[in-house]
Amino acid sequence: MKLQKKEKLLIVDDSRFQRVVFREMLAEKFEILEAVDGKECLEIIKKNGNNIDIVLLDLVMPNMDGFEVLRKRQTIKEFESIPVIALTTSNEISFQTEAFELGANDFIMKPVDARIAISRINNTLESVRHLKKVLEEQNSWKLKSQIDEMTHLFNKITTEKMVTSVLSEFPQKKQALIVVDIDNFKSVNDILGHKVGDHIICVVAGVLSSLFRNTDIIGRIGGDEFVVLMRNVPDYNVVTKKAAQLIDLFENKEGLSIPENISVSVGIAFSDDNDRTFSDLFSKSDQALYMSKKSGKACFSIYGMEYDNQNQTKEIILLSDSRNIVSTLEYALPNFVKIKNVKNLVQIDELFNTEKNVVAGIYIDTSELCENELEQFWNDIKKKKWIGKYPITAICKEGELKQMRYAVTTDGIYDMVLSPIDAGMIKRRVRKYIDEEKQRNKI
Repeated sequence: MKLQKKEKLLIVDDSRFQRVVFREMLAEKFEILEAVDGKECLEIIKKNGNNIDIVLLDLVMPNMDGFEVLRKRQTIKEFESIPVIALTTSNEISFQTEAFELGANDFIMKPVDARIAISRINNTLESVRHLKKVLEEQNSWKLKSQIDEMTHLFNKITTEKMVTSVLSEFPQKKQALIVVDIDNFKSVNDILGHKVGDHIICVVAGVLSSLFRNTDIIGRIGGDEFVVLMRNVPDYNVVTKKAAQLIDLFENKEGLSIPENISVSVGIAFSDDNDRTFSDLFSKSDQALYMSKKSGKACFSIYGMEYDNQNQTKEIILLSDSRNIVSTLEYALPNFVKIKNVKNLVQIDELFNTEKNVVAGIYIDTSELCENELEQFWNDIKKKKWIGKYPITAICKEGELKQMRYAVTTDGIYDMVLSPIDAGMIKRRVRKYIDEEKQRNKI
């Protein structure tokens, strides 16, 4: 029996201990090369670049650090096509963003968990293999104009044509069109930047490519929206199991280097005799996707089915004119919490008068108010019927003592945060509120 050739992995780390840890962890699956710094890494690449499959690169090293290696990688032909996973002890967003901007494919945090490390290495290699396969198909079948440049899935026009072709040619067969939308994507783009957003889109594309069959049609039809046509499905369960598996992958995030609040929502529609074009079936899937979003995200809905609305999405009312504050809260809050952004106190009154809201709390931004506006503003709040009925958080500008004094001396104010808001701090506080609510419900 012919033994399968091991893929070659280059470990670049100035710590001998860390290199030994990785060697012990990965030697069974990979042929290991080692470099003690960035300079030695580049020398090895120039000599053996065509034979190296992946690089694990420590970002913090003497002489030449990982960031400089990534910069030089862009100018070295043998290196630019080799995937790089960055190694770091820091979970600072700026670290990750800079590495992504310089072309890193993924991250592994130190101290290293063997299961996560192997999973992320395998995921990265699988994405590279998929890209290679797609590029080969492009050359063979001249599909370059049909492929989405970023994800290497079919683009919108090609997807629509292929789905329409299947529906019109096989009307008697049962087809399922799945629409996949990335939850909270805009807020992540606003907070972490477009490079991280592009990385998330590519991660989703890679998961879809690996999860569905070769005969299924997978395309990117918008910024953060994808479709999958599962062809000739025997029954509904086959499709719903795939949808549940997809949602679970992004909820658990095992082996996926994506922000904590990223998930996917799914809409499903099954074809009937009247569905002969992409638009026919997509409009149904899109309606089902809307139901998933309305139900709290990170779930799937099927067109034509009745839905139980008992688990109504909770809402946060946010009074603020700041796009940055809105984006930060969208990034920090859980998927089942929806933000209602209002511009004044009258609009809050109207919400309570005209809608049946399940309100989880109210955030009131005073960070841009002038000193002579503060007293009247807080006096107006004290007269509101909703004061004291819901947890109210005041957002004050850091260092503005008068804003903070009015907030802490107003009865009914539950909490106070300082602008510019830290998303991690908001996440911790929201978890605390949720835990407190669970405890109250047990009593």
